[in-house]
Amino acid sequence: MAPSRSCYATLKTVMICFNTIIFVVGCTLVALGLWIKLGSTSFVRVLGSTSVNFVHIGYFCIVVGIVVAMLGFMGCWGAAKESRCLLLMYFLIMLVIFIAEITAAVVVFAFTQFARSIVLDKSLTALKKKYSGYKHDDIVSYGWNAFMLKLNCCGVHNYTDFSGSAFQIRTNLTYPKSCCKDPMSLACNGHNVSSVVINQEGCFHKLVSLVKEKSLLLGGAATGAALLELAAMIVSLMLYVKLV
Repeated sequence: MAPSRSCYATLKTVMICFNTIIFVVGCTLVALGLWIKLGSTSFVRVLGSTSVNFVHIGYFCIVVGIVVAMLGFMGCWGAAKESRCLLLMYFLIMLVIFIAEITAAVVVFAFTQFARSIVLDKSLTALKKKYSGYKHDDIVSYGWNAFMLKLNCCGVHNYTDFSGSAFQIRTNLTYPKSCCKDPMSLACNGHNVSSVVINQEGCFHKLVSLVKEKSLLLGGAATGAALLELAAMIVSLMLYVKLV
């Protein structure tokens, strides 16, 4: 018996809608990758030259975004043209991507603490060896000052990170003005460590808290994307079967 045309038309419409969303997600990833690449200098300023690897994240997003956008286009085109070859190819590629995403999520979860310890060590090293002081325009000092003023924090752990640093040896100060709640205040003299004068919380803890806040949104988006991919695979397979 011939398959119901209304059922087939519904599947076709759903397939096109799914892949239009996937295409948009791919374009968004490309935009995100470009944003990370253009903003990577800020990470280098704060965390040191080893953080240049953040640029690779931007490239990764761009490449993945292009692949996802092309995949979305392939799904739309395969459904519109009723091409069994394209639909099968789409299903297989989507399956590989889905498995790769699951694997990547497991790896990231397993190595989160390891990566965190590396970033912590490198950022502390950059602060102690290369930070010069408030309003200095070298790349590390400028980045750290902007970071501390923006996040209302001081040092990596707290103001004691400046103890024995190149900054303290050169200036004989306990902390820079960028640690102060009001850098222009007379109490901000580089020695008064009162909680009324300087920010007591370290920047690393602030950054981790910020990432945790955003991770809920990112986790929800990732879960939604995975469910969308799974639904798209099921619909593409059903369309493939209907065209037999």
